[in-house]
Amino acid sequence: MRKVLLSVVIELSLSAALTAAKHDFQTGKLVDIADDERLYEGTSLRWAVFTVRVEDIIYTARGQRMQRRSGDPGHGLIVGDPVKVAIDKDELILLNPDGKEMKMKITKRARAQ
Repeated sequence: MRKVLLSVVIELSLSAALTAAKHDFQTGKLVDIADDERLYEGTSLRWAVFTVRVEDIIYTARGQRMQRRSGDPGHGLIVGDPVKVAIDKDELILLNPDGKEMKMKITKRARAQ
């Protein structure tokens, strides 16, 4: 019984991984990395804010929440460099230099002047 259950779990996991949507990455330019700090019920919360230009659209997106001494908010990305970026509905996905994906919520879209 355990073997059957284990094989079903493994099969479902593999099928989910294989059917996961691959993102269509484009090359964009990382324009800025900033942080946004807000006070919530007496606690100061900070998020990394990324600005990326893809063709003639400039996207601003809120990244992960940053700890007080979190180090590099850009995770190795350098402002001004080209980056691999994908847009999935209201999410902006950046590839780190180590190949990991960073998903973040798009907060603003603007046409480049």
